[in-house]
Amino acid sequence: MAVGNDVVDLGDPAIATSHLRPRFVSRVLTEAERFRFAAAADPKAMLWACFAAKEAAYKAVAQVRPPPGFAYQRFEVAEDFKSVRFEDLVLHSKVWVSADRVTAVAWLGDEPQLAQVHEVARGSNPSAVARQALCVALAGQLGCDEGLLAVAREKVPGSWDGFGPPRVERDGVPVAAQVSLSHDGRFAAYAARLGR
Repeated sequence: MAVGNDVVDLGDPAIATSHLRPRFVSRVLTEAERFRFAAAADPKAMLWACFAAKEAAYKAVAQVRPPPGFAYQRFEVAEDFKSVRFEDLVLHSKVWVSADRVTAVAWLGDEPQLAQVHEVARGSNPSAVARQALCVALAGQLGCDEGLLAVAREKVPGSWDGFGPPRVERDGVPVAAQVSLSHDGRFAAYAARLGR
């Protein structure tokens, strides 16, 4: 029914000390999450795991409802990171933390069949890397040439960047798939599920 993903480059100097800034932590984490953050063995990883799970959940919610105004406090990540609550919705989620990145996927309905992270070569466009990787993966599932697939986004007033969720088209016709794209620093990622 809906899929969202997010990736955070933990090596980005811009976020190196975010977990030490109380105002940022309070903006991202709910009260319950802040209690877990205070007790976490690795507060930086915990903060960015919650951040990524909330971003992924937001992208999934935006596929089934008009894009909600995004506020991290409106999303509550379960202690085991296996779900994210937003208003009356409970989304499934998975979060992976490594030394260099955090990756999250959130969904309503069936779990995404495809989810991958790619390292972005220096000088490459991370958005283009994510789109191409998604098209290659879907082409393999659909048994078609990747050149026939393209990612499109419609203009949606009120969304955070003026556009709605991405969709994949084959020769201009929408493919029956829910997809999500993300990139940050050295990494580009996608998640996808075929069928509606």
